[in-house]
Amino acid sequence: MTTVINRILDIMCWTAAAPMIHYLRKKQLHKETQEQRDIRRISRLLNTILVAHGDLLS
Repeated sequence: MTTVINRILDIMCWTAAAPMIHYLRKKQLHKETQEQRDIRRISRLLNTILVAHGDLLS
Protein backbone atom coordinates (compact mmCIF):
# COMPACT_ATOMS: atom_id res chain seq x y z
CA MET A 1 0.00 0.00 0.00
CA THR A 2 2.73 2.47 0.85
CA THR A 3 4.49 1.86 -2.45
CA VAL A 4 1.30 2.82 -4.26
CA ILE A 5 1.03 5.97 -2.15
CA ASN A 6 4.67 6.81 -2.80
CA ARG A 7 4.18 6.39 -6.55
CA ILE A 8 1.14 8.65 -6.47
CA LEU A 9 3.13 11.24 -4.52
CA ASP A 10 5.96 10.95 -7.07
CA ILE A 11 3.52 11.68 -9.86
CA MET A 12 1.98 14.57 -7.92
CA CYS A 13 5.44 16.17 -7.58
CA TRP A 14 5.11 17.17 -11.23
CA THR A 15 1.80 18.99 -10.69
CA ALA A 16 0.75 22.19 -8.97
CA ALA A 17 0.63 20.21 -5.70
CA ALA A 18 4.44 19.86 -5.66
CA PRO A 19 5.09 22.35 -2.80
CA MET A 20 2.64 20.50 -0.57
CA ILE A 21 4.17 17.11 -1.43
CA HIS A 22 7.69 18.42 -0.71
CA TYR A 23 6.50 19.77 2.63
CA LEU A 24 4.91 16.43 3.58
CA ARG A 25 8.04 14.49 2.64
CA LYS A 26 10.33 16.85 4.57
CA LYS A 27 8.06 16.56 7.60
CA GLN A 28 8.12 12.74 7.42
CA LEU A 29 11.91 12.68 6.98
CA HIS A 30 12.37 14.99 9.98
CA LYS A 31 10.12 12.77 12.12
CA GLU A 32 12.03 9.59 11.15
CA THR A 33 15.38 11.28 11.75
CA GLN A 34 14.31 12.45 15.20
CA GLU A 35 13.08 8.96 16.08
CA GLN A 36 16.42 7.45 15.04
CA ARG A 37 18.30 10.01 17.17
CA ASP A 38 16.09 9.19 20.15
CA ILE A 39 16.65 5.45 19.70
CA ARG A 40 20.44 5.92 19.59
CA ARG A 41 20.36 8.19 22.65
CA ILE A 42 18.23 5.74 24.65
CA SER A 43 20.42 2.83 23.57
CA ARG A 44 23.58 4.59 24.79
CA LEU A 45 21.88 5.42 28.08
CA LEU A 46 20.74 1.84 28.63
CA ASN A 47 24.20 0.50 27.79
CA THR A 48 25.74 2.90 30.31
CA ILE A 49 23.28 1.74 32.96
CA LEU A 50 24.02 -1.92 32.18
CA VAL A 51 27.76 -1.37 32.47
CA ALA A 52 27.44 0.57 35.71
CA HIS A 53 24.82 -1.61 37.39
CA GLY A 54 25.02 -4.97 35.64
CA ASP A 55 25.67 -6.74 38.92
CA LEU A 56 22.31 -5.59 40.29
CA LEU A 57 20.43 -6.85 37.23
CA SER A 58 21.64 -10.42 37.33
